[in-house]
Amino acid sequence: MSATQAEMVGVILLLIWFGLETLWDQFRSVVLPLWLVLPPVILGILFQIVFGKWYIAAAMAAAVLLHLSDHILVRAVGTLLLLAAAVVSRNVVLAAGFVLYWALWELNIAGGADALAAYSALMVVPRAEMFWGLLAGIFIWAVVSMVVIYRGKLLERWKRMAWRALLRQLPTETELVGEGKPTIGGIWLGMVFFAVWSLLSGSLLRS
Repeated sequence: MSATQAEMVGVILLLIWFGLETLWDQFRSVVLPLWLVLPPVILGILFQIVFGKWYIAAAMAAAVLLHLSDHILVRAVGTLLLLAAAVVSRNVVLAAGFVLYWALWELNIAGGADALAAYSALMVVPRAEMFWGLLAGIFIWAVVSMVVIYRGKLLERWKRMAWRALLRQLPTETELVGEGKPTIGGIWLGMVFFAVWSLLSGSLLRS
């Protein structure tokens, strides 16, 4: 199997799995179980071992363990390993993606499942198209979700968010778990955007 064929299979598997995570997120709970979160990460690690860079796979395996720590400095070391691996491979997309999604996770703007899903997608497709597709999916999913959930209170919600941002009162982990809304769908939507773009451009079909 060529790298292009493996990438196509990987994208299909991630689409299906992230769809399953989205359904669980919507109808079961905001906190996803590990058995549902880890398989895409393992897929990304295997893809890097076979078709990418072994040290990116090693850095991701180490980072996943380090990110379980209660100490931010230990978690930061995990991200620094990912950043170093991406820099050595000269992949700006991976470097930006690893740092961005860890920061969103650390600031409790996105959950751990979201960050790990984004890591997985970027390891399978470490290119700018995936990076921007994920960002577009997350943004559109967030906006649509807020419109549906808050309806007439949308303006008030935006004002509250802006005020908290100005005061640097970022969400706490307790708020994210207790009041957070399902967001893994944004990653799934980003994958859909990437898949559609790839089909239209024919990029996944080129050898």
